[in-house]
Amino acid sequence: MCVLVYVLSVKSVIKFLIQDNMPSVVEVSQPVAVTAAPQPVKQYVPQMPLFTTMEKTNYHGIEVINEIVWQGWEPGREYTKNIVLKNVNVKTQKIKYKVPSTRFFSTLYPKPVVLSAGTSFSLPVTFRPLEKVVYTDKIEFHLKDGSFELPIRAVLPQVDISVPEFLDFNMCAAKDVVHTTFEVKNTGDLETKIEWEMKAPFTVEPSAAILKSGSIRQFKATFTPITACVYQGEAACKYGPDLMYGKITKLEGIGKYPHILVSSPGSPSNSLDSTNHEAEIKFSQTPVGSTIQKWVELHNLAPVRAPYKIQHPSKMSRIDTVFDCPQKEGIVPPMSSVRIPVTYTPNTVDTKSTDYFNVVAIGNISKAVIKCVGSSKGPTVHLGAKSVNFMQIDLGAVATRTVDIVNNSAVEATFQFMLDCNESVFKLEKTSGVVRPNTTMTVVMKFVPQHPINYHRRVTCMVHNQGPLFLDMLGTCHSELIKPAVLLAKHLDKYKCHVERGLSLYPPEQLNENVKTGKIELDDAGCLMIPDKSETGTDSSLPVVPPMDEYFNDGFHCDINNSVPHVSIDTNIADFGHCSNLRVIEDKIINVTNHTYGKVTIQWNCGNDRTFSIMPSTMDIPPLKSCAFQVTFKPTVPNQFYGAELECFAYYKSLRDYRLVEDNTHSPPWCLTLTCTGQTFQANNETFLPRLTFDTSHLVFPAVNTKESTYRTILLTNNGTTPIMFDVLKDPTNTFTVKPSKALLKGQQQIFVVKITPSEVKHYKHDLTFRLNDDEKYNRCVELWGSAESPEVVLDTDGVMYFRQTCIGTATTKDYTIKNVSRIPLRFEWKMVYKDKQLLSVTPSSGLIQPNETQAHTWSFVPAAEEKYVMKPCLIVWGQGFHSSSSGGKKKQFTVRAIGEGSLGDIKADNTYLDFGDVVVGSSTSKMISIVNNSTCSLHYSLIVDQAMDGPYPEEITRDDKLALVLDRTEGVLPARSRHKILATVKPIRRVNYQFAVSYKLITPMGQEVSSKAQEPQHLCHVLTTGVFPVMAVSDARCYGSAVGISKKQLWALFSLDNMNLCLDSDPSAEEIRYSVATRHSHARRPPVYTRAIMDFNFSAAPLDSEPCIVNLMFENTGTVATEWSFLFPTDLQLELEYWAETGEFDEDELHEMKVMDNKLFSIEPQQGKLEPGECRTVSFTYRHTMAGTDRLPVLLKLARGREILLNFIGVTVEPERKYIHFPSNKHMFTPVAVGEKVSPKQVYELYNGGASPVKFNFDLAPLELLRKENFDQPVFECLTPVGEIPPGRSFCVEWRFSPIEAKTYMIDVPVHVHNGDTAIVTFTGVGFDRRVMGDTMPITDQQDLTGVPGVQSVSVPGQLMYLSQERLSFGNLPLFSRARRMVFVTNRAKDRDVSFEWHVTSQADAQFIEDYLSISPIRGRLSPGESRMCRVVFSACGVPSFYDLDLVCETTDELEMDKYKMELAAWEKEKYRQKYEFCVTENDLDADKRLTDDVEIVERPSSHLRSLEEKKIEAEGELTKYKTLPPIKQLSPDERKALDSRKKRKENELWEKPSPPVPFLLHLGLTARTHDIREFQATFPEEYRDFFIDRSLSERVSKSAGRKQALAASTSNIIPCSTGEADVVSGVLGNVLRGLLDDTYFHEAVKKVINDEVPYYTQIGERPTTAPPIEMRAGPSGKTKSVQEDTPREELSRVSSATLPVSPEATPPSSAGSKKSQKSEKKKLRKTKTPPRHTMEEVERVKKEESKIKEKQNLKKIPEFGNSAESIIENTLLNIVTEALSEEFSITARPRFIALPKRTASAKSRQSNNAKKN
Repeated sequence: MCVLVYVLSVKSVIKFLIQDNMPSVVEVSQPVAVTAAPQPVKQYVPQMPLFTTMEKTNYHGIEVINEIVWQGWEPGREYTKNIVLKNVNVKTQKIKYKVPSTRFFSTLYPKPVVLSAGTSFSLPVTFRPLEKVVYTDKIEFHLKDGSFELPIRAVLPQVDISVPEFLDFNMCAAKDVVHTTFEVKNTGDLETKIEWEMKAPFTVEPSAAILKSGSIRQFKATFTPITACVYQGEAACKYGPDLMYGKITKLEGIGKYPHILVSSPGSPSNSLDSTNHEAEIKFSQTPVGSTIQKWVELHNLAPVRAPYKIQHPSKMSRIDTVFDCPQKEGIVPPMSSVRIPVTYTPNTVDTKSTDYFNVVAIGNISKAVIKCVGSSKGPTVHLGAKSVNFMQIDLGAVATRTVDIVNNSAVEATFQFMLDCNESVFKLEKTSGVVRPNTTMTVVMKFVPQHPINYHRRVTCMVHNQGPLFLDMLGTCHSELIKPAVLLAKHLDKYKCHVERGLSLYPPEQLNENVKTGKIELDDAGCLMIPDKSETGTDSSLPVVPPMDEYFNDGFHCDINNSVPHVSIDTNIADFGHCSNLRVIEDKIINVTNHTYGKVTIQWNCGNDRTFSIMPSTMDIPPLKSCAFQVTFKPTVPNQFYGAELECFAYYKSLRDYRLVEDNTHSPPWCLTLTCTGQTFQANNETFLPRLTFDTSHLVFPAVNTKESTYRTILLTNNGTTPIMFDVLKDPTNTFTVKPSKALLKGQQQIFVVKITPSEVKHYKHDLTFRLNDDEKYNRCVELWGSAESPEVVLDTDGVMYFRQTCIGTATTKDYTIKNVSRIPLRFEWKMVYKDKQLLSVTPSSGLIQPNETQAHTWSFVPAAEEKYVMKPCLIVWGQGFHSSSSGGKKKQFTVRAIGEGSLGDIKADNTYLDFGDVVVGSSTSKMISIVNNSTCSLHYSLIVDQAMDGPYPEEITRDDKLALVLDRTEGVLPARSRHKILATVKPIRRVNYQFAVSYKLITPMGQEVSSKAQEPQHLCHVLTTGVFPVMAVSDARCYGSAVGISKKQLWALFSLDNMNLCLDSDPSAEEIRYSVATRHSHARRPPVYTRAIMDFNFSAAPLDSEPCIVNLMFENTGTVATEWSFLFPTDLQLELEYWAETGEFDEDELHEMKVMDNKLFSIEPQQGKLEPGECRTVSFTYRHTMAGTDRLPVLLKLARGREILLNFIGVTVEPERKYIHFPSNKHMFTPVAVGEKVSPKQVYELYNGGASPVKFNFDLAPLELLRKENFDQPVFECLTPVGEIPPGRSFCVEWRFSPIEAKTYMIDVPVHVHNGDTAIVTFTGVGFDRRVMGDTMPITDQQDLTGVPGVQSVSVPGQLMYLSQERLSFGNLPLFSRARRMVFVTNRAKDRDVSFEWHVTSQADAQFIEDYLSISPIRGRLSPGESRMCRVVFSACGVPSFYDLDLVCETTDELEMDKYKMELAAWEKEKYRQKYEFCVTENDLDADKRLTDDVEIVERPSSHLRSLEEKKIEAEGELTKYKTLPPIKQLSPDERKALDSRKKRKENELWEKPSPPVPFLLHLGLTARTHDIREFQATFPEEYRDFFIDRSLSERVSKSAGRKQALAASTSNIIPCSTGEADVVSGVLGNVLRGLLDDTYFHEAVKKVINDEVPYYTQIGERPTTAPPIEMRAGPSGKTKSVQEDTPREELSRVSSATLPVSPEATPPSSAGSKKSQKSEKKKLRKTKTPPRHTMEEVERVKKEESKIKEKQNLKKIPEFGNSAESIIENTLLNIVTEALSEEFSITARPRFIALPKRTASAKSRQSNNAKKN
């Protein structure tokens, strides 16, 4: 039984779980075991809440849920859940687990579980709670790869809700509302009540609710900001029992003020600004009664929506509102715009209307105004003819005519002829209708006379919204008996003239008689005139009557009649009323009055057979009499309306027959009309239902003056088929009247004319009532509005105008508005007293203001003193076009009270100095100038800029330059206590220093200067700037490769770097800065050159296939702005054209450029770049010697916004066998020399051998001899070394002497012959100057040419390890026989290798010079990494005055490479020795001896061309050398040559080539000096002379050496000549002897022993021989002999011993003997004159001894050897100090310190104690 229950329970639970869709967790409820009596088992499945799917986690390949949670449980029951373990790994896993630790959770017995891949295992967990508490536990699972824990817990039911943490309303307009909805979910287990609590401006609806468990409720949150700020709040949601719990939702919103701008349609939003508060809409002319619509755009530039409302302030206050805005409110989305319509419906013809709409944003925060302006128009209709004459017809006939109605307007026109065609003799085909715009309508008219009389009627054609048109209709009817005169149009014109002259009241017969008697005369037109009146000129004409007045003022509808009628009727309407009895109808009596002086006949056209008839039909009325007529109404049909307009014609009886009529007095008849109405509806019958429409229900009249009239028309349209009888009720006030007032409308249209005649100034309103069909229920009303106006305006701010405080003399402007509240246009004019006119002005002072228009008038207040002003200007207004006596034209005055105050103020600048720095010419830069007004008044200012320039340009050029300082605002108004930012832009146009003085003047609004305080400009600030160009300069140059032998000075001259630096630093022309690098292109083959700066870059010359010539130039930006530079080749400047566009053939130069560029002979790296101020960049120029010849290439150096320089690259590649001397230029200029020099200085001209072999040259001195003869046999130019030989890649200094005899320029062309080479002609130029004239303007320098060669190396060269501190040493100007000393430091900058150095000279001539005049110590040395060595250079000024420009070379060698070389050389020599003595004889090597001739010769490294400074032996030209025998001359066959080449290649592979030593690196040191004669130097440089020590022994030494040279020359001149054979014998013998000595080892040891012997002491104190015999005589390269001492190092000879030498008598100066004689004579004189002896003999002897000692000291000082010793001691002392300082043995700049203090004297006590101790 239990088992069955268990199964049923499991099935029920599973079914429940399936229904509840819970597949992830299986829960089983088991019954509790009962041991008592058996009872029925009850199933109880507690209702479990729905669970969300739990997340699963992968632990080492086992997928399982994160935790197990029990909810909704009760104590005492069991609850089971399964844990599903799934193996998601690819391998089988074994799982072990531990059961829960507490007794409330239980599971299966723990045993291992094996899960295959993809299988699952369910582990049931049972929970047995005992009480209502929270239970927690865990189950541990262990795997091979690790373990994990699974929490299990049981929770209690709880109350919880889920609310959003944050609600962001974003931005909302102030006083607007933003809504958002959110959800609150009850995530707990119990039902709960929630309530919201928060503060404004946030609200939540509903504020309270009840949520069931798991339910969701939506709430609406509202944000209503009040101001523009950030709102942050919290909404507290209370829930739970007694609302004890709570959760917080943060609320945030931003309030923004909305701002709406208005604009006309189509205006982009980016064109709007804060001033777009008013938009004006102009409507075109609009027809009255029609409506047009235009649009206005509302722009919302804020990020929030902007609700708005449209206000129409004048709609309620004005009667003639014609503008309307259908959309009264709306919303403008954020950052967008909307369009709103505005309609214009004019109601009055030819009027201009103005009205305003206000667009108010929500909360009245901002308001924009829409101004509407429109004008109305009506139809423009006229008749084709003013009169129609049917002429004469017979009685019973019909005449037909037509008339055109022309509408020239764009508006359709409705017309009506006021004529009853049924009763009139004139009948129209159409009496009313509509004429389309710009069309013509033709109306057919008929004339049907009934009596033989003349007919004339002035018919009115009324046009709606325009007015009446009049048509005169004429006709004449004849019968058989009666034939009146034919009436013509001229008779009508004469009649009008007679009416004006008052003659029309007289009958024609009387007028004819007066004409005959002469009382009346005829004028030129044939009209009658009274002579008296015409003579006096009092002929009065009738005033012109407006058409509407002529139509309306008929005496019946208005009391006014325009003229006295000739015949009148007492009434115009005969109304029979309601006639129900057709048989009994009472007749009406009318009276007709004759107002003329003649008898008048009345003829009615109505007959007795008609409904309305008049009896009698014909009657004669005497003059000035009246007659009565009877009007009869005879209706025939009941229930009908009747109406007719009866017509009668009155005429003078004398006009009845043509025989009685004269043409001048013929008068037309007068037509009288009578309107008759009546109706016959019975009492039980209603009248017809009128179906009609009025064109308007609201009629507004234009404004008029009092007691004046204006008219409007009303159009009534009969839409039915029955006639309409209308009766307009009369206005009891007689203000409004209507014509016609009563009649029967038989047609479709009826036009009523309404007239208003106001009696006083006010608005009138009247409901015009139309009684239709004689029944009150059909009454229709039209609202009439009118007014009589007087000038009325409304002044702003109740007529008080305040001006803010204003600076004296300046102006304050204010806009003051006036509004025309009347309905008439007003003329206005402002009036002021004279005193106020000096202070106030207004614009406009007069003008026109339309009705309802608001005008802003600009007032200007200019105070004259520092006081308060009260002014009273008056506004006078009157109606436009109205008479001054009328109500509208009467002037009215309005007084305005203007209050202002004058004060003082000034303007200051925040920065009195504003420095823009350096600005590139042609560009601009801007800064803000801040000006401040600290006063209480606004200031009108005008800024003045004064420009001053400081530069190299003369004032005449810069006088007309434009101002380089541009201010964006030069005039303006600076409000009180405020500041303005003025943008100042400098645009320099020259390279000068600009100084701008910015000042200001206070001005009036019209730009006039203030007349009080600030007549003079007041200084504001200084603006400084400097116009610059991008500049750069070559700061250093370095060459290597094939140009390694070229010194820096030579390179500087070859590349014209001085001129280049000058050009780079000069100002570019306008053409140069026209194009940039990007636009500097041309279609031409030769791009145009815009610069005059053209210079050569000469790469010198080198043999073919030698190393490339590499020149590194250091470019430095010496300016203050960045410099962009580019080197542009011709191809960079050309635009590539298509093949078809290429025309013509290339010339020779173009082909040469193409060859150079195609072979890339010249290259630049980098080709472009940018240098910041102070930055340096090395640019490498390379010339490759791959093709023989002279190569040229133009390259353009372009600086952005700077200079252009055309560089002509020139390079020469020499064939190896060619003799070539490179001449950079064919001109050379010597240093200017003063005229009268005793000995002109030597000058040097350098020649460079660019070939691969030595070159011999000689100068042709013939031109020098010719010049000498021309100058009085004086040698102006002397070439001291005209012949010489130049080694390859070296220079030779040719010595010249220039001795001018006149102050002028000398020029001479000297040919230079090259042995086996070309001849060049060089032009030498020398300038002689007069020192007395030139003075100090001609500098005396130590250089032949003023060059800017830098003395310090800046450019590094690849492979350079050692650097010199200076590369150019200048000894300056020196007197002869003096010494100058300089120091140069050699530094090893390598980090890991030693470097050795050795000084050399580059030419043999320099070696001889250095031997005599220059010494360097140490000559050679070795430096460790980072070590420096000081080298002392001593120059001795000897010989004749000369220029010295020497080039020394410091040859540096990498000792690491040298050691490597030595090791390789030793190995090579060892191998050579082995191969020399070791051999192996095999059968394959039997012919080895035959192949010895094919051995490749191993060539050793050629000896250096440099000569060491220690080499004292100069090789003679005839030195014995070995010569190899030349190979036999034979021609090899091609096969033999090929076999020989193959054997050589095979042998080269087998042989080991001798290693070559490392190539040393060369550092050039340039030395310049100039020596002067002592006296000349003392005269030229008196202050510098004391700085030099003159060594007289040096002069003696020089004279002795000169003597030795002369003796040597004399001895060599006595050489015995010998034959060639004798010379061979002598040379052979001497050669053998010398070879023997060199091979003798004993001789070598003896020489070494002699060298190592010390010098005996006595030789140091012995006297020198006066002359030293020459050791060896050798011939120099120039053929002169020189003496060379051997075994004496140059370094020892260059120094002078510091030992004191004995003085010889010959060395005593001659001046000492003379001084002794003078002393003896003085003593004799003293003896003769002396007094008795004052001293003893001992004193005298002592004095004599002292005097002798003093004389001996003086004589000793005068000895040259003493001076030399002292100089040497001082020199060595300073050298030792500097050496110790450099070796950091002490600091030469440290302050001196006491090493030991002086010994203190002992006190008395200490002495006593010492004595006691001794005792």
